[in-house]
Amino acid sequence: MSHEIDDYDYQHYAILFVDDEANTRKYFRRLFSDKFRILEAEDGVEALKVFRQHASEIGIIVTDQRMPNETGVGFLSKIAGDYPDVIKILSTAYSDIDAAIGSVNQGGIFRYITKPWDIPQLEVTLRRAMEFFTVKCERDALLGAKMQAMGNVLLSNRLVAFALAPVCAGIGCNRAAEAVAAFVQTGVAGSRTGAESDADLRSPDWSRLHDRQLTLATALEKRLPEAMKPADLTGRTAALVAEITAAGATGLVSTADGSSTRLSSTVDPTPALLDTLLGRSDDAALTQSAVRVLAAFMAVYDAGGITRRVRGQGLTLDVSPSTATAKTSTPGAEAAKWLIDDDLLISAALGLL
Repeated sequence: MSHEIDDYDYQHYAILFVDDEANTRKYFRRLFSDKFRILEAEDGVEALKVFRQHASEIGIIVTDQRMPNETGVGFLSKIAGDYPDVIKILSTAYSDIDAAIGSVNQGGIFRYITKPWDIPQLEVTLRRAMEFFTVKCERDALLGAKMQAMGNVLLSNRLVAFALAPVCAGIGCNRAAEAVAAFVQTGVAGSRTGAESDADLRSPDWSRLHDRQLTLATALEKRLPEAMKPADLTGRTAALVAEITAAGATGLVSTADGSSTRLSSTVDPTPALLDTLLGRSDDAALTQSAVRVLAAFMAVYDAGGITRRVRGQGLTLDVSPSTATAKTSTPGAEAAKWLIDDDLLISAALGLL
């Protein structure tokens, strides 16, 4: 036996063998259980139950065609749409070969084998099928990782555009990238992290996202001068309260404690606002609210403030003066540093964690 065969783990994924004859199942198990991990079912009805219980483990299905309750093709056709990558092999008597060939497309069948089996040929078929399934899974995992990396780059560029909007518009605004990061952190913390991924960012409509980005950046540039009008942190904090309330934080309570202010609301609009900035929504009202709240965040940070979200139900956000020593930095360097430091934040915003 070649060393090439030994390079594959043939038991990493299981084979589901379906046949109504107990002796046939026993024979198959005796022939191949030392090489493959085998699950069994006696007809299509039981096979469907077993498959649903072990779907993530199964790489190959070998099923007889003629069985009581449910034919092999009938069973395969029920899972073909949701599990197209599972290798499906139909075992059939030679007299049923025409019917088997005619049913290939219906069940998404990879190959059919005739009874009685040619054992060496069947073993080769099973090995090649498992190798094909394993390689395809590895390819899909690699492709997923690459698409995730592309999504991170795309998202990073979108967020940097917001951080650099004041520079492009000639508006003096300190710590803009820090403000964008705080806005993202607030929205991410309010989302069910990892609950849903972003198919649009993994397979993006580049033209739509580009047009969307221009619209949002232009709207932010127009909104920033108004957001910067209050002269001090107190005034800008009050403006942030007003914008978050207008965005949907109904019943928001603002409580001052010395130089700090706590914003509390049972309704948290920030995840929806973040989704809008990421291109998940084109809703006009949400777009306006997202831009206005982001501009208010940037105004707070420009005035020397910081925001900190308190974990819990709803939205609780503390706004206070920063105690960090101010450092001289250019907007570009600040944005680049944020991108390097907050790669984890970007992944969370994509819904990948």
